[in-house]
Amino acid sequence: MLASLLLLSVASTAPGTGLDWHLTPAAIQAHCDAVLAAVHSRVADLTGHKASGGLPALDLTVAELEDALTVERFLVNVSSDGAVRDASGACADKVAEFSVELAADPGVYALARAFQKSTRDPADMQLAKIYLEEGRRAGAGLYPESRVKVTGLLKRLEVLQGAYFRALGEDRSEMTLTAAEAASLPPSFRANLTPAPGGYALAVNMQTYAPFMRSEASGDARRRFDTLYYNRGGQGNVARLRETLDIRREVARLLGFGSWAALVADTRMAKTPERPRALLEAVDAKLLPKARAEIAVLAALKKADGDMTPFAAWDYAYYEAKLERERYAVDDETVRRYFPADRAIPAMLQLYERLFGLHFTEVQDGKPWAGGVQEFAIHDAADGHLLGWFFLDLAPRPEKALRPANFALRAGHRDGKGGYVLPISSVVGSGPAAAPGQPALYSHHDMLELFHELGHVMHTTLSTAPYAKLYGANVREDFVEAPSQMMENWMWQPEVLKRVSSELGTGKPLPDGMIARLAALEHVADGAFWTRQAFFGLYDLALHGAKPADPVRAWHELQAKYMALPPESGIAPAGSFIPLMGGYDAGYYGYVWSRVYAQDMFGLFQGHLDDPEVGLRFRHEVLEPGGDEEPEVLVRRFLGRVPQPDAFYRELGLAAAAH
Repeated sequence: MLASLLLLSVASTAPGTGLDWHLTPAAIQAHCDAVLAAVHSRVADLTGHKASGGLPALDLTVAELEDALTVERFLVNVSSDGAVRDASGACADKVAEFSVELAADPGVYALARAFQKSTRDPADMQLAKIYLEEGRRAGAGLYPESRVKVTGLLKRLEVLQGAYFRALGEDRSEMTLTAAEAASLPPSFRANLTPAPGGYALAVNMQTYAPFMRSEASGDARRRFDTLYYNRGGQGNVARLRETLDIRREVARLLGFGSWAALVADTRMAKTPERPRALLEAVDAKLLPKARAEIAVLAALKKADGDMTPFAAWDYAYYEAKLERERYAVDDETVRRYFPADRAIPAMLQLYERLFGLHFTEVQDGKPWAGGVQEFAIHDAADGHLLGWFFLDLAPRPEKALRPANFALRAGHRDGKGGYVLPISSVVGSGPAAAPGQPALYSHHDMLELFHELGHVMHTTLSTAPYAKLYGANVREDFVEAPSQMMENWMWQPEVLKRVSSELGTGKPLPDGMIARLAALEHVADGAFWTRQAFFGLYDLALHGAKPADPVRAWHELQAKYMALPPESGIAPAGSFIPLMGGYDAGYYGYVWSRVYAQDMFGLFQGHLDDPEVGLRFRHEVLEPGGDEEPEVLVRRFLGRVPQPDAFYRELGLAAAAH
């Protein structure tokens, strides 16, 4: 029965994925329920020893479930139809509940233990190890009464997290700008404003944040925008987060851990929350003086403008942009003209092709979920064999208000019949809006983001791991950002900037002088940026510590301690701080932690930025194994030595002793 259900979504002889992205709400619900019923039955047979195959068969069953419902679970993120999003969200919630039940199932735990004892194959042993870790975290080893309680709590967490994201996705916060306030905004931005009584209506979201805050001359308008932005999600999401934190603390207690942070760290590279906390505090302490000096420079610019009010958080982006223009002669709007989407994105893809020995072919007859979405087939450049697919969905639409992010849609894995199910990945988000008759114009920061996210795409499509559970970016979560962070370095290199830039109208690359000025900006704001990252990580660890911490009060208290910018009143960022509810709970430190590995690995590419020999080594030794081996093993093999933090600290101007 399961195989026939999967055929609807997986089998395809088309050059593209062959997936049907245009399902009705009724079709989503019916297929979701049918597949889940079939999988429940299959799992019961496997754990009850009515079917053979053990843990590998169970992992294949779970992978087939996820394959069969690729579309049904994903449309909540991209569909323009509210009913489709609701049906997709409901299906995603059901699959999440099933995952909780599966992890807590003593029968699954027993299969993993038996498999661990029966195999010596490294990938098999790693598969058993991961299932056993998940089982312990889900309460599979507890007495039935405690296990049922933990399972119920974990299911409630999935519901809360889904509701949190839906509330953000449906948030339509907007503000009114007067004509005078709009006058300082770039023409390309003004062209997309909606006329409204008294001026213009401006949507307040991630897409509009940077261009507005960096160019709006009115401090009062920036303050209004800032307040609305950091109250997205509302008190409803703040309440969901509070309940989530209470549940996580109770689950940790029931599982024998002192805190949720300790429970999470137990299966990460860090092993304990004390190690990342020490790293974050050391980085913050070393860089806080630099951050304060940076803010002092910006505050002086504000006073020079004749504004004697205290420097506030909503002033930072505007005066940072002013500093870039006046001291470094780098203007956002000028730079944007060199990164039109129709030229910059293909050039970016060509760099990835050369570096990793690939060939991307756009699928012309695909029928994705919305107009403007591009589908690409990935082939190995050496022998032409198909490796997988990815989608780029970058144009702004109301239903996907987030900045670009990677969504891994299907993991590669053995199909149980001697074949291999190929992966599907994507980058989805609202990039800059295009002015009428022109391509979208990307900022340098936008290009950095795309280089980062395409790094995730490579991680989630180039793996050769045999099991879905170990495929691609299914690695220790405090390492998952390292490959994509490493790729950000390319967008600071003069030869790469030349290659991916093409001025609108002339086709000329960025001039050498502009490249030099842009490169000079790379570390100008290191103090403010990395103290902010440290603050986020320490805030996350504080919320998930042994003692209860209110997410609104803790934000303001820790910001005053760890950041140079003064705390803001009247905001509740906890309602829109996505990492806390999006899988980075007690793990936000991973952005700093993995950066250490990213910069160490990048050292091998310096002087070899598009050298296929080095790129293929990285592909084969870091990306392809996925979670088959521990990250330390992969990095050590690639580097030929034990990983060191020196490159990370050197980049920030810090002494390695800070580690």
